Amino acid sequence: MEQEAIEIAWLIGGADLKQKLRIARDPAKDTLAAIIEAVENIDGNVKLDAIKDAIVELSGERNLIVHGSWNMANDEPWVVWHKFIEDDDSVIGEFFEKRRFDRFMKKAATLLDTLRRYHDEVERLTGVKTTGVPRAQFKTYARKLGR
Repeated sequence: MEQEAIEIAWLIGGADLKQKLRIARDPAKDTLAAIIEAVENIDGNVKLDAIKDAIVELSGERNLIVHGSWNMANDEPWVVWHKFIEDDDSVIGEFFEKRRFDRFMKKAATLLDTLRRYHDEVERLTGVKTTGVPRAQFKTYARKLGR
């Protein structure tokens, strides 16, 4: 998702190589929402509120999935992430059921698909191609998720 947003920012801003590197490496753009806001700032006529809302909604689950410590207890997945630590004597874990993960994946796949379609349209309008990965691979994955 971040790569799609970065490449959209390149296209909308007409970035040269030096600008592309700055956009891709800029520490101020350390979150996907910030990259989307940067896209909006490049062209004041672009409003991507629905995309930003989806990113915010997915971010907590994403961080738990990516940064958590996963274990099995009674044949069920549990995850611990110390960001939610409450005291020095406790470990907080939560059950992460399959349908919760599937719901996250479906929403994330929808967001990624939206970014890709927007990216493709901006490429078409600008006549500049930045996409480095063939889209056919992703369509196959989306079908597996039931999209």
